[in-house]
Amino acid sequence: MRSQITRHQTGRSASSHSIRRLRHTRRLSPWDATDEDLQFMAALTERLGAPPVSNMMRYCGPEARHLDQLGESLGDWRRMLEALARRYPDLPQSGQRASDGTTLDSAPERIVWETLVQMVPDELELCCHPWLEEGRYLRSDFGLCAPDDDIPLVCIEVMGMLGSDRICRADVEEATLDRLAKKQDWFSQPGRPLLRVIWLDMMAHPDWLEAICTEAIEAAVAQLVCNREERRSSGRRTSARGAEQGRQLPLRGRTREYRVRKN
Repeated sequence: MRSQITRHQTGRSASSHSIRRLRHTRRLSPWDATDEDLQFMAALTERLGAPPVSNMMRYCGPEARHLDQLGESLGDWRRMLEALARRYPDLPQSGQRASDGTTLDSAPERIVWETLVQMVPDELELCCHPWLEEGRYLRSDFGLCAPDDDIPLVCIEVMGMLGSDRICRADVEEATLDRLAKKQDWFSQPGRPLLRVIWLDMMAHPDWLEAICTEAIEAAVAQLVCNREERRSSGRRTSARGAEQGRQLPLRGRTREYRVRKN
């Protein structure tokens, strides 16, 4: 029975086998991407607007089984990305800089940003890492805000290490879950913005990612309309109470305020 070839196999027979394999498939080893791998990555990259990260492959089904194996080694995954860039030079390249020039904290954040930025309507602003509370280091990954307000209507957390199954494979992933639980406690208090969480398995399926981004945007628009109705009703009550007094006061101009939202 022939033994299975490993990446550490040495000897003349192994070398001649590798040469014959290279002539037929143009792969240096079983740890290089196949043509099917590159085609799968190209299609997913085009849909997402950015190359997927390695730990997304575990959620992509049987087509990505070999890519999931490559993702266990940083060197193998890097070679695959280099081969992808050579084969498809017009695709978005890997990195944390989005197509609109925004620099994100991680590649998963960039994937979500690329989807959101194409969908946000004019009546909303998409902000990066908004502060949630004065005097406390508490931020969200993204916020959907009214143009004239710094407080997000809906906040979005990107779980770039874990799927919605919450299965942890390392201590750092458990720490990520602990941080999310603390944020969820904060968001659960009355008067706080809505929270939407995007998990790794959602990013692995563009249709699912688009659906949850659409739902978050619709929730923000609904909250924006509700807030405007509340302000309009409050303004009518204030106007009715002060009509007589206001009629006796001289008209005064109001200074225009300008704001620049910082990402």
